[in-house]
Amino acid sequence: MTIQRAAVWMAVAASLAFVVSGAQAAVNGPVAGHFSFGPSFIQGDASKAFDDGWALHGGATWFGTGRPNLGYRLDFGYDWWDAKEEFLREIDTEPGQIGIQPPDDGDARAWSGTVDLLWNSTGQGKVGFYLVGGVGVYYLQAHISEYGYGTGYWCDPWWGWCYPSIVEGEYLIDDKSSWEWGLNAGAGLTFQITPNSEMYLEAVWHWLDTPKSGQYIPVTLGFRW
Repeated sequence: MTIQRAAVWMAVAASLAFVVSGAQAAVNGPVAGHFSFGPSFIQGDASKAFDDGWALHGGATWFGTGRPNLGYRLDFGYDWWDAKEEFLREIDTEPGQIGIQPPDDGDARAWSGTVDLLWNSTGQGKVGFYLVGGVGVYYLQAHISEYGYGTGYWCDPWWGWCYPSIVEGEYLIDDKSSWEWGLNAGAGLTFQITPNSEMYLEAVWHWLDTPKSGQYIPVTLGFRW
């Protein structure tokens, strides 16, 4: 576990210990939207190939009129991670040549759509606590590329004419994608801003049904209204 990762989890754990269990979320309408951004910590075997990355999530939660602290959350997420240099060095893009010819770049992405059950704590405080968990569908992408020269078109910025030319750029070497299902579970803290809006900090563990059980944990700071 890296120092940065340990620091994040220590901060989350300390905040959870500080929260009084009787606190309540500020959002109490039938529908609440949410949006968040933060680091995404990749886990398991995938962490040998990719560095920790970033996460962008958003969606909405529907609360029942009879039980305002219980809701159904629909969350859409985009998480991405860059490939580690030591992983790229093990890939040979030109087996016919002497020595290993590694690619210049690589990354992985996860597009997610999850349906979750969300439980808010009850009480009257300005700081709240909630639990969330559910099931989802994930579209996974991974690609490697390198920089080089290839045929293309060059366009004159003044006259607008385009000519066939040799251009420099990043070229895709290999690209893989798949659809998977998965589970998620997490917890979060809410901080009231107005009577109908709040900031939140949450950590959600995602498990994917891949051959090596892909896992990642986005820890995001967001806004709920």
